[in-house]
Amino acid sequence: MQRAINGKQIVINTLLKTTKGCANNRGDATQMKTLTQLKQAMNAPMYRELTARELMLYKTGFKNGYRMSLQQNRAKIEGQLFRLKLKQQKIEEDKKNKLPAERKCVGRNTFDALVNKICIRYEMRRDDLLGVRRYEYLVRARSIMINLFLEVYGISLSELGRMLKIDHSTVIHHRRLKYMGDRFWSSEKTIHEEFKDLKEELNN
Repeated sequence: MQRAINGKQIVINTLLKTTKGCANNRGDATQMKTLTQLKQAMNAPMYRELTARELMLYKTGFKNGYRMSLQQNRAKIEGQLFRLKLKQQKIEEDKKNKLPAERKCVGRNTFDALVNKICIRYEMRRDDLLGVRRYEYLVRARSIMINLFLEVYGISLSELGRMLKIDHSTVIHHRRLKYMGDRFWSSEKTIHEEFKDLKEELNN
């Protein structure tokens, strides 16, 4: 019994040192509340009969859950920061390009003109460009097309998704690829020069 109690105290002290440091660094009152709840739980009668090994398993489970919670919070914050960066970048691009407050209306003729321009430039069929096949050369051309619609015409994500018959999350994905310079949008690729040429043609 004494060995189990000593083991429980070691577990509590070790866990408190680990998690309390995180709480102090982040200045998060919620985390300190979690530590208080843990101490109360470990002092409950049901834990007095546990062996040192059982207490160690409890500690491990709590630490893993605590770490996962921090990771989820971090991912949520990073997502919010990314959306803010995209918004700021869009504002800066508007100022740089001196785009008018009222942009071009994306009607059927405008939509068809841009789609046809992409098909001619990359020598592909319209059905392939607007289809669901995911060959890299098709996805690359779609990404250029999506970003042109967003930057030249200022169309909303949901509206563009409806016009292309895709989910708006796919539109966000391609916007993010260009902004982050991922995959075929990396800095060493020629896609940026191609995009710039097409964008200038549409703006003229």
